[in-house]
Amino acid sequence: MAEKLEIESTEQAHTAHHSHETHDEIIVQQLETAGREVGFTFKTFLAVASLCICYNAYLFSLNIPATTLSFINADLGPDPRYTWVTISWSLGGAILVTVGGRLSDLFGRRYFFLTGSILVFCGGIIGATGHSISQMIASGVMFGVGSGFLEMSFAAVQEIVPAEWRMFTIGCFEATGFIAQSTPLISWAMIKNTGTWRYAYWYMEGFQGLAVLVIFFFYHPPTFETKHREDHKSRMQIFKDTDFVGFFLFIVGCVILLIGISWGGKQYKWTSAGAIAPIVLGGLTLVALGFWEVYGKPKYPILPPHLFKNVRQMSQLLYATTPIDKGLYAEVLPLGTICGGIWLMSSKKIGHQRWQVTFAIILQTTFCGAMASATLDNHVKSIIFLFIIALCVPPTQLVPIVMLSYGIEDQNDIGVACGIAGTARLLMGATATAIYSSILSNEYSEKLPGEVTNAVKNLGFPPANIPKLIAAAKLGTAKAYAAVPGITPAIEGAIALANKEAYLQAFHVVFLASLAFGCIGVVAAFFTESVDTRKYTKRTFAVVENEHKNEVQDVKGEA
Repeated sequence: MAEKLEIESTEQAHTAHHSHETHDEIIVQQLETAGREVGFTFKTFLAVASLCICYNAYLFSLNIPATTLSFINADLGPDPRYTWVTISWSLGGAILVTVGGRLSDLFGRRYFFLTGSILVFCGGIIGATGHSISQMIASGVMFGVGSGFLEMSFAAVQEIVPAEWRMFTIGCFEATGFIAQSTPLISWAMIKNTGTWRYAYWYMEGFQGLAVLVIFFFYHPPTFETKHREDHKSRMQIFKDTDFVGFFLFIVGCVILLIGISWGGKQYKWTSAGAIAPIVLGGLTLVALGFWEVYGKPKYPILPPHLFKNVRQMSQLLYATTPIDKGLYAEVLPLGTICGGIWLMSSKKIGHQRWQVTFAIILQTTFCGAMASATLDNHVKSIIFLFIIALCVPPTQLVPIVMLSYGIEDQNDIGVACGIAGTARLLMGATATAIYSSILSNEYSEKLPGEVTNAVKNLGFPPANIPKLIAAAKLGTAKAYAAVPGITPAIEGAIALANKEAYLQAFHVVFLASLAFGCIGVVAAFFTESVDTRKYTKRTFAVVENEHKNEVQDVKGEA
């Protein structure tokens, strides 16, 4: 009996090992045979450059509304719904990146990118001319939907370059993000010099208009006809086989889940039914989606089950890390991410991507925790720590996306694979942001009264007026301070310092809370797998159409 069990165990181990080899061999074979060897041509460069501009347009729609949000509410509000100007971006982006990825896998990517570019352009016009918070929310919705399509850039840019260039290209891609990453500083400078936030929106609008033009003229990925050259299917056949049930469950589940996360700690307490009910309902809807995709057997599932069958593949697919995105200095984080992009360019040469990601997230987690020691009088330490945190963002976010592209058996699924990774990252980001915001708000509210009381106890301020002084400190405006009886310039200065100290102590708790996400990321990183060097082939999976047309003309000429 023991011998029988040992034989069965040995056979199972051999089968598992053979299955893993087969999985890798399938991928290597496809990367060695699919597409063509055309090199990194000038037309490829133009297509990549146009996607880089789209990526920046996507970042513009995220950064500028977030930077100017308080000014928008002060100008057009106050309105308690003003946070939905940015929440709507998370909703649209998280959902549409997977939906768009799957649909563009089937129908071709060009018109999805054009649609996304036009939507963010129109969203910019609506925002720049907005005269109500409702109009700004509409602008945010268009930004979110359009950006969801534009985030497909991470998949699109990999498929149009030779496989051996993917890691380097993604590194360059991230480094070019400095254009949009500088927008917080530029926006604040515009507000300071003009007294209005609208110029920042018009600045964004100019760049997003450029994105529409470059996509139209320079991005020509494989068309529907090229994608279905072998199976000869029509658009109507593909449409009839589209997984509408899956799309419905995915969209509804993500919307309800994200709304619950956004409400938690803000509109409702985390322990209340208003926060728990939508989170649970959204989660159950996504679970139902999983059962449908496996047992409903749709022809073109929105979440192809084979993407989740390999354990290491699944870890890369769902891997996401959320760094602290609120720093003390506007351009420290962008500079760090640019340098992180340079790290990505060298990732292929360094090799051992599994350990690169693990090292990066351990380093990031360590310095997130170290930020809890930040003080108001030691700026240099905070700058160095924030730079290191930002440096680790590209390796922890983008190296796994490239690893993912080398880990899928069918390169035709690269759009939905990267889309699911994007959705997971945005969902994790929304969750972390909600948690961090709740912690920050609660800790700040708890620390502020004590700091204000200590700040004025020797300045002769009437104790009866301290509650009004605390309320003014929370608002932080000259008008609020002027309304406090007994206020003096000395007291106002002391309260400003006390306010900073209360915020700093609250941020200490936030940075310590980030350690939990970091630990999850470290565990996830251990389950990734470094890229097999055989997959660095010279073949381009999705040759741009203008290159393809040139080849057809050459063949006709030879004939």
